[in-house]
Amino acid sequence: MTDPKFDISFHREYLHPRYIPSWLGIGILGILAFIPAIVRDFVADILSGPVSKLNISFKKRVFNNFTYAFPDYDEMQKEKLYRDFVRIGLKVILGYGEMFFRSRSHIRKTYMITGKEYLDEALAQNRPVVFLGSHSWAVDRGGIMLAALGLTVCSLMHTSKNKVYDWFMNRMRLKFGGKIYERSAGIKAVIRALREGFHVSFYPDEDLGPKSAVFVKFFASPKASLVVVPKLAEHGNALVVPMFSAYNEEHHKFEIIFDRYFDNYPSKDIKADVRRMNEAIENALKGREGQYMWFLKYYVTRPEAEEDPN
Repeated sequence: MTDPKFDISFHREYLHPRYIPSWLGIGILGILAFIPAIVRDFVADILSGPVSKLNISFKKRVFNNFTYAFPDYDEMQKEKLYRDFVRIGLKVILGYGEMFFRSRSHIRKTYMITGKEYLDEALAQNRPVVFLGSHSWAVDRGGIMLAALGLTVCSLMHTSKNKVYDWFMNRMRLKFGGKIYERSAGIKAVIRALREGFHVSFYPDEDLGPKSAVFVKFFASPKASLVVVPKLAEHGNALVVPMFSAYNEEHHKFEIIFDRYFDNYPSKDIKADVRRMNEAIENALKGREGQYMWFLKYYVTRPEAEEDPN
């Protein structure tokens, strides 16, 4: 069977004039990659105020997600969280080119690791690991760091309509090796990779609809939550290790945070297993709420009698 991994080779069609804006954007990221992080962060601090006041298309969804996740927040608290979300997002975006244009030795210097003892403890079990991540602004840094540590890692991604963007992102993600599958490859491709000795970085927090999902609490509200992680653990004989990728504003570095692997997982209670997954993501976000990509669809699928919030 052909391995359905993403093709990262360059194709002539990427030089079509319709991709000129994409190449210009990549060029700007290339210039920013050689500017010190402390300078980029200073610019992001200045820009974050005006940008947070813009009526950006996703702003409504962000505040809808705040309402479901933090119903006790008043408008001032939501506005503050939104400003944090914008500021951190700008800092991550302005540094995106580093992963593509800078050397491996430089990229390693941009990282700090918290909870490495949990990573070492899991790897000592000599079993494949499902790194349970979430869609933080720095989401791509986690998988790249795992590969930089010498681990063989695969992950799933969703292709966009822009082929140059996909080529750029996946060349960057595979800088230290590994492989990436398009989301349509499905769970079977990931299980096969686990059985072949790969580890998997997996991000199950988006709402992808009711299929293969159960309604389980995520922060304060029920959410259509994927049941894939328990299945990966079972069929791939894998440990599940919570991992969170953050931008540490104090140190101007990307911080990868690990927690202890799940004991006795999966159990025979799928809802309890999925709730444990969601709880791990919540724990990682405590005190770091601004690190999350709140513009994504998290609470779109609603239980009966509830309206679509987005």
